[in-house]
Amino acid sequence: MENRRKSDIEIRNLSVSFQDGGETVHAMEGVNAYFPAGSVTGLIGESGSGKSLLGMSILGLLSGQAKVEGTCMYKGMDLYRLPEKEMQEIRGKEISLIPQNPTESLNPIRRIGKQLTECMTVHGNKDKELANSRRDEFLRRFGFADPDRISRAYSFQLSGGMNQRVISAMGLMNRPKWAIADEPTKGLDAILRRQVYQVLKEISETDTEGMIVITHDIALAGVLCDRLMVLYKGSIMEVGDTRTILEHPAHPYTKGLVASLSAKGMNPIGRAVRKNEGNSGCSFYPRCPYAADACKTGRSRRRSFRMDGSEVCPVCLRSAISARHLRAESSGRPVWMR
Repeated sequence: MENRRKSDIEIRNLSVSFQDGGETVHAMEGVNAYFPAGSVTGLIGESGSGKSLLGMSILGLLSGQAKVEGTCMYKGMDLYRLPEKEMQEIRGKEISLIPQNPTESLNPIRRIGKQLTECMTVHGNKDKELANSRRDEFLRRFGFADPDRISRAYSFQLSGGMNQRVISAMGLMNRPKWAIADEPTKGLDAILRRQVYQVLKEISETDTEGMIVITHDIALAGVLCDRLMVLYKGSIMEVGDTRTILEHPAHPYTKGLVASLSAKGMNPIGRAVRKNEGNSGCSFYPRCPYAADACKTGRSRRRSFRMDGSEVCPVCLRSAISARHLRAESSGRPVWMR
């Protein structure tokens, strides 16, 4: 068991549901996630896997139609239960967001510079000189050689990639304790993607206590992140240190994600090979090449395997990895060997 710190973020038994045409849609059920301070955790998975849903829940930024149950503990506070006024104090100052859609985050009729400095003044910092200095510093860090020109510009005068870097600077210039970066390299070419990831890595080491990176770019996540959390259809498939996940994936879904990388031959995960009817077990069951009958209804009968605190189905482990990766803990429970 890892030593918990007050500045860690720990989600317990998270369930998120929405109403759709009179029916209740369960996007997440009973999810437990732990984000230790001092690390960069990457949330990876296909589109629609629940990566952004999990990240946005921490900041209370899900739509008003979302019903959120569970707890999210940070510094002794349950973020899911805080009044909106208190959450506004936490957003941007304690925990900041780098959103994935700059067109929804930037005001097209206000200059970029004004919007950046406002990120500091809205949290009580009235020192204009400091705000301007911090603005220029972070614009330079994100690859803008002429911060003055960018500050005078409007968002519609910049490319999508430039606006993405602007909101990255906006999310970090207030030096939050935690940063949640939602697809921070979206719309960037390969060179700029690596540059942004390098900046985020530097910031995670010098400016923040922790960082959560939501991304579909598994290769670059391998460069930036210490830990990876793999999601599929609102469930966490496995969690572990980055090297273990990428070199020795335990869950077949993770194995498929890794196999889809260009360095691994670009073999995408196949479509459903069996019907999903009556499936109350593993959400990956219809697409899993190793699925057994127990996978269809066996959620409640899963045994726990420790992998940075995660649970991994024993059927998946037997199919995807060798027994040498497991040993017995003093309690008798199997433990993932890094």
